[in-house]
Amino acid sequence: MKAKSNDIRFPKGFLWGTATAAHQIEGGNTNNNWWLFEKSGKIKNNDSALIACDHWNRYKQDFDLLKKLNCNAYRMSIEWSRIFPQPGTLDKKALDRYVTMIDELIKRKVTPFVTLFHFTLPIWWCNEGGLLNRDREHLEHFAQFCHVLATTFKGKVKYWNTINEPSIVMLGYITDMFAPGEKNIIKAIKALGTVMLMHAIAYHTIKSVDPDARVGIVHNVQIPMPYNPQCPMDTILAKVADYLFNGAVIRALTKGKLPLQVISHHKELINTNDFIGLNFYNFIRVSLKLKDLATSATDSPLCGKDKLCAGLGWEPYPEGFYLAIKRMHNAFPNLPMYITENGIGTDNDAWRQNVLIDHLKMMHKAMSDGVDIKGYFHWSLIDNFEWAQGYASRFGLVAVDFKTQKRTIKPSGKLYAQIAKANAIPSSILNKFPEDIYRPKF
Repeated sequence: MKAKSNDIRFPKGFLWGTATAAHQIEGGNTNNNWWLFEKSGKIKNNDSALIACDHWNRYKQDFDLLKKLNCNAYRMSIEWSRIFPQPGTLDKKALDRYVTMIDELIKRKVTPFVTLFHFTLPIWWCNEGGLLNRDREHLEHFAQFCHVLATTFKGKVKYWNTINEPSIVMLGYITDMFAPGEKNIIKAIKALGTVMLMHAIAYHTIKSVDPDARVGIVHNVQIPMPYNPQCPMDTILAKVADYLFNGAVIRALTKGKLPLQVISHHKELINTNDFIGLNFYNFIRVSLKLKDLATSATDSPLCGKDKLCAGLGWEPYPEGFYLAIKRMHNAFPNLPMYITENGIGTDNDAWRQNVLIDHLKMMHKAMSDGVDIKGYFHWSLIDNFEWAQGYASRFGLVAVDFKTQKRTIKPSGKLYAQIAKANAIPSSILNKFPEDIYRPKF
């Protein structure tokens, strides 16, 4: 499809992809911390990822879907507990399966982006203290995992994501709805510091093996706003939450200081990104008067109708996407950016199409303002196991019948395929979505 003058165009070589995570789609991952958490009874409808999307056996079929969506890139993760089911014990068969996966992507001319840590940790590593243990010998296990992958995929994988959403990892120590399900703010802050150190380990390990590799962290930008801007306590809580969600990560990467660290610093953290991966879903407002300390971005969210935000209830806020992009660009003005996740869990696919178009408009606006965004990865390729929500929140451009494992491309997937093929939002599409989604006013 040839771009016209009134189309919204994207630069030549722009990457259009989708994103997934191993535990959420593969099935059979029974050697990590999330498998233990699933058996605790805290997953919605008592769902589990035992089978998930059976991607471990159906990856060729799923990669064919990428071509049908006209994707030229794909973000996936490699499950640490598969590669090392026990300390120092490499599972060559599992590694070979991932080699085949990468080869199949390359054969389809799809650029792989590989994530090293996407929320799951080996049970044996957790038994040794997990994210609360910063002993060198303990962290060396992660370095070994990174080294094996960097060596194995040198020349095949150019783009590596070290840590997925370090600030979200803290939720495992803030809420009982995220593994390991503890509630201890001190542990949460320590866990955040540990994953930042793991980012540095991954970066330096990969670069030592393959200096030409491009390595970057993936940060979920969640900008909390005060529920009542006139209330001093709400304003203070918003600043505290913003530090924990964003400031602490940015500070660690720019100054080498872990959360609450004042005097000493970790110089190995500084300049450890060749690009920034940005995930964006929603905004929140915070207040001590709210039951869960937080609520949606607007007073009249649209999530209550027609299952528009089924499962997680994340209310879309396209203008917030623009603000999030600018926030990270201001923090790292000299680094290119990839949108590594963006999407919505909904049972209303017409709504998903509207959400997609409005977010892409905002991304293009940021690019027009000078932000060097080189690719966009929609979350997700297929409906999958959405952590504590089980299968209740459907993010896929492709529907999955979890009883039969049948895949069906949704209208939103066909829309995305049109955009990716044109490397533009054609005017014919823009005319179908003339109105922007509401924009909250704070």
